[in-house]
Amino acid sequence: MAFVRNAWYVAAWARDVDRTPRRRTVLGDDIVLYRTRSGDPVALRDLCPHRYLPLSQGQVKDDEIHCGYHGLAFDRTGQCTLAPDQETIPPNARVASYPVADRMGLTWVWMGDAAAADPADIFDLPQYRDPTWGVGYGDALHVEANYLLLCDNLCDPTHVVYVHPTTLGVPGEVSETVTYERTDWGVETARWTLDSEPIAFHKAFGNFTGTVDRWQFYLMHVPSVSIIDFGSAAAGAGARDGRRDDCIQVFSCHFMTPETESTTYDYWLHVRNFAADDESVSDRI
Repeated sequence: MAFVRNAWYVAAWARDVDRTPRRRTVLGDDIVLYRTRSGDPVALRDLCPHRYLPLSQGQVKDDEIHCGYHGLAFDRTGQCTLAPDQETIPPNARVASYPVADRMGLTWVWMGDAAAADPADIFDLPQYRDPTWGVGYGDALHVEANYLLLCDNLCDPTHVVYVHPTTLGVPGEVSETVTYERTDWGVETARWTLDSEPIAFHKAFGNFTGTVDRWQFYLMHVPSVSIIDFGSAAAGAGARDGRRDDCIQVFSCHFMTPETESTTYDYWLHVRNFAADDESVSDRI
C-alpha cells in the first residue's frame, strides 16, 4: 500500500532515544535513532552503504555513528566523515537522513520530502504544557493490524459500551446520536450522553453523586493522530453549552505509526484536569 510519507510519525519515546543506537521500522523503512552530545535526536537509514551492516549495530562516538563492520563514520546529515585505512572518502558514501524532533515526550520523524518538513506541524496539545493538568505516559502497543483499522476504531464512540463496559461504557446504555464533522485537519466524531449514570472511570475519579452529562469527542488528525476528549459534568450543569469549570476531563492521546502494511505501533498517553501532580493517579488510570 502507499503510505502517507509527507507527515510526522512517532518513532520512539524520547526517553528511549539516547547515545545507544536504536533501530526502528517506520513505513516499512528501517531507521537508526541516537542523540548528539547536545541532546539533539538524529535519524538515519539503518544501513551502512559499504557492506550493508545495520548502523544500529555500531557505536555513537562524539556526534557520529560508526559502523560496526569496518568503522565508517557518518554524521547527522548521513555524510561519511571517516573511512579507516584509506585516505579518500568516496563522495557517494552517505546514508539517507530524516528530519526528526522531540515533542510531547515523543521523538517524531518525517519519512517523506525533507524540504517539506516543518516541526511546527507536529501535533501539539496545549493542555500537555499546562502545569494544572496531569500527564500519564503509557507504552507502545504493537498491534498486528494495518494502521487504518486502528484509526477506524479511534473514530468510533459506539464501541465502548461493548468493548469497555467496566471502564468507559455503561452496559445496556441507550444509544445516543453520533455526529461527525470534517475539518481541515481530519474529522471530529462526537457523542453526548445526557442525564446518565457515570461510567466507572468517572465514578472512580470524579466523585459524582448523581447523574451526569457525558461527552466523547474523537478528533482524528490525519493521517494517524487520534485525540479522544472525554469527560462528565453534573447533569444540567451546562457542559454541553461550554460550561465545564466543574467537570472531569481527559484527553486520551494515541499516536499510531505504521511499521509495515500489517503492523502498527500505538504510542499512547493521557492528559487530565485532576490530580496533576499525583503519579499514583497515572498508575491507576
